[in-house]
Amino acid sequence: MNTTQLECFVQVALSLSFRRAAKELHLSQPTVSKQVASLEADLGGALFVRSTRQVLLTQLGESFLQDAQEILRLAYAAEERARRHGNGGELVVAYSDSNEPMRLVPVLDRLRREHMGAHVLLTQGPRDANITRLQREEVDIVMGFESEFLSKGGIGFTGLADDGLSCVVRKDSPLAELDEVGRDDVEGLPQVVCLPPGLRRRGYRAQSALPTTDAVQTTQCATSSEAYALVDAGFGYAIVPTVFTMPDPFHRVLRWRDGTRAVYGFYSREGDGRDLVQGFVEIAKTEYGRLER
Repeated sequence: MNTTQLECFVQVALSLSFRRAAKELHLSQPTVSKQVASLEADLGGALFVRSTRQVLLTQLGESFLQDAQEILRLAYAAEERARRHGNGGELVVAYSDSNEPMRLVPVLDRLRREHMGAHVLLTQGPRDANITRLQREEVDIVMGFESEFLSKGGIGFTGLADDGLSCVVRKDSPLAELDEVGRDDVEGLPQVVCLPPGLRRRGYRAQSALPTTDAVQTTQCATSSEAYALVDAGFGYAIVPTVFTMPDPFHRVLRWRDGTRAVYGFYSREGDGRDLVQGFVEIAKTEYGRLER
């Protein structure tokens, strides 16, 4: 059994056509038929029922399809890991909030200048899903808040900033005249709360720092882009982790006086000693340290 056999089988199974599979794989139709036949011989049974009018999966074919797709996924991932680890020239950074890449700009700029020829890929997804990808070696760095439940199984956390909450308002809001706000300043006003699920799960206690506004006046969201959009649409001020905020001409970012704090940083695989990973670690510690000064 080899990947060419599996690719031919999967493509035929998905299209139920040897002709369309051959076109998709850029192979001749006889080649696809030969690869499927050799796979059937290896497995000891027919994968398809063929006629002049249609191609259908047999019971063996239906049960084997999911396994074949998983084998190919693992093979492709292993090939990609080997390639990246072989040359050490690519870093894949996963994040969950839309503003995180902008915070990474100074880090990535220095990384580019100090590691000539290096490539960086950014990929967005839920934090917990990103951690799973980290464990599978599909990504190298996962940005996020510290959680005791995630630093295990060869995964370690590096803290970069002791982060609090901020209040985001439109420039035309009466609150924009203030430098900092707290519960007393906004009691009873409509609010948008941007607390990533990871923060709500981990004893951050950010919820206790929020004013007791009627639930009807509270809009929950998971990312800073959602929070900013809701503020612009008139749903009130927004409470957002400071590291997820960015200055812009249309909003004011005020310090949230009553917030508790949580450590923001990144997860990586323990023992990953590649120069590019270590370079990211050292540069990130320096650049994010500036946020607290």
